[in-house]
Amino acid sequence: MQTITFNNGITIPQLGYGTAAVGGWQADNDYVKDTILKAIELGFRHIDTASLYGNERSVGRAIQESGIPREEFFVTTKLWHTEQGAGLAREAFERSLERLQMEYLDLYLIHWPYPEKTQETWQEMEGLYDDGRIKALGLSNFRASDITDLLSYARHKPVYNQLELHPYFIQKELADFCAAHDIAVSCWSPLGTGEWNDTPLDEKPIKDATIAEIAAKHNVSAAHVILKWNLQSGRIVIPKSETPKNIASNLDLDGFTLDAQDISRIDGLNKNKRLGGDPDHVHDSAIAQIVPI
Repeated sequence: MQTITFNNGITIPQLGYGTAAVGGWQADNDYVKDTILKAIELGFRHIDTASLYGNERSVGRAIQESGIPREEFFVTTKLWHTEQGAGLAREAFERSLERLQMEYLDLYLIHWPYPEKTQETWQEMEGLYDDGRIKALGLSNFRASDITDLLSYARHKPVYNQLELHPYFIQKELADFCAAHDIAVSCWSPLGTGEWNDTPLDEKPIKDATIAEIAAKHNVSAAHVILKWNLQSGRIVIPKSETPKNIASNLDLDGFTLDAQDISRIDGLNKNKRLGGDPDHVHDSAIAQIVPI
């Protein structure tokens, strides 16, 4: 599997398995564990979760039951809004690690920007990094202004920024800004098919006519085209699926290559159409959401 090397020398599989809302929002049960275990059995080694997803225990159980050594996995989790701040961030990390039943994390992210608390949160995360309990520190949904501010005081530079990024919302300026600062870009909801928004399916990129044409040209699916577009553009991608057929399909990307015209056509589909939360306005709703114990 292809990897990307972070600015601190750590490598990450470029294709990961997203666990948000597997089995339902904040579900944490045998179905969730078995679904993640199936993804592992099919070949995924990069697993992305978050404290707010409520399924860290299932992620940990699946990895344990796989029988595969922990060091062969790349595990990411995230710090929620209500967990940010001096004293709180370290405690939140300890709770996540306990739920995962792990001794360290490969990557720990601030889930959404909370500018008033970012510095103290980042400094606590840096302490955990210094202690060797986190291999890499990163961000999620951070704007260029948030990153600029963080870089003014960070001892350890973020390695990664996870964004909503799909053919209808390519965030070129922000992605270019991250690249200029050697911060890897990762895409959540890369297919734009999340059920957490009310946009009709036929208005999502997975149903776009241009994507369909390119898929027919290469005799692959629309999902394959979008995932490959991200990989060939140097981005990390974390699709979520619950069916073994689709999980396996998301891994089956080696049999074709998009040409420059394909990439250009997909880039040209941008509509600046955000399907998920906007970091400019998410604070009030985020602070009201509760991380399951």
